[in-house]
Amino acid sequence: MPITPQELIANLGDLPPLPQVASQVLRVSADPDANAEDLRKVISMDQALTSQILKISNSAMFGMVREVTTLTQAIMTLGFSTIKSVVIASSAKNLYHRGAVGLQERLIWEHALVSAIASRAFAKSLRFPRMEEAFIGGLLHDIGKSVMGVKFPERYGTLLRTVYNEQGVCLDLELDTFGFDHAMVGEALVNKWNLAPSLQAAVRFHHDPIHAPEDYQELTAIVALANHLALEEKVGIGDPRHLEGASLQAMEILQLGPEALTGIKEGVRTAIEQDKSMIAEF
Repeated sequence: MPITPQELIANLGDLPPLPQVASQVLRVSADPDANAEDLRKVISMDQALTSQILKISNSAMFGMVREVTTLTQAIMTLGFSTIKSVVIASSAKNLYHRGAVGLQERLIWEHALVSAIASRAFAKSLRFPRMEEAFIGGLLHDIGKSVMGVKFPERYGTLLRTVYNEQGVCLDLELDTFGFDHAMVGEALVNKWNLAPSLQAAVRFHHDPIHAPEDYQELTAIVALANHLALEEKVGIGDPRHLEGASLQAMEILQLGPEALTGIKEGVRTAIEQDKSMIAEF
C-alpha cells in the first residue's frame, strides 16, 4: 500500500523535530508583550545558536560600525523577525545536511539560502509586508527533498543524480518513484513544526502557486519566482526551464509583466550579491 507524505513524516522516528529552543523563540517572538530580554533568555540556552546570531549580526549584510558582542545587542540590531528567520535557518540547516551527501548536500542547502534571500528581496521590491515570512518560505520550500533523502537515501540519491544530469524533471520522477513529491512532504513537515498556514501553502504550492489558497497566493508566488531565479543563477539541482510555468503563474498572481519582472530581478540579483556574507556564515 503506498505511503502518504503524512505517514512518511509520522514514521520518521529519527527525523529531528523543530528544536525546543527554536520552538520557544517562535513563541516569544510572536508574543506582543515580549521584550528583548525574554528572547535573550531563551536563545542563551543554546550556545551554537547564540554564536550563529552574533556572526550574522556582525556580517557585512548589516554593515555595523561597531562590533556586536552581546546577544542583547544582536537582538536589538536584527529585530525579532530577523532573529526568527535565523533560528529557523539554523534548524533547517541540520535537516538539509542530513538528507543528502557531498555535492547534493551543498547544492540543496545553497539553493535554499539563495532562494530565501531572493524571496525577501522580491518581497521588498513588491512591497509585500511580511519580508521575513518570505525569507522563511524561500528557505523551506525544498525541505521535503531532505526528508526524502533521510528516508530513502539510495533511491532518492539516484533520483537527484538523474535530475543533476538533466535526464529528468524532479517532480515527475518523485511522483513516478514514490507516488508523492517533495512539496507534499515539505508541507507535512512544516505542519508538524506548527509553522504558519501561509508557509505550509508556500512549501506545498511553490511549483503551482495558482492553486494555493487565495490568501496565501502572493507569498507562494514570491517563493516560486525566487526558486526559479536561484536555478537561473545556477544555484541548485535542476533545469530552470522546468520552472517557467510556475513563474508565469506567479506573474499573473502578482500582476507583473515581463519588463517589470526583468527590472525587479536585477535588484534581486544585487541583493543576493550583497548578502553573500550571510550565506558564508551558514
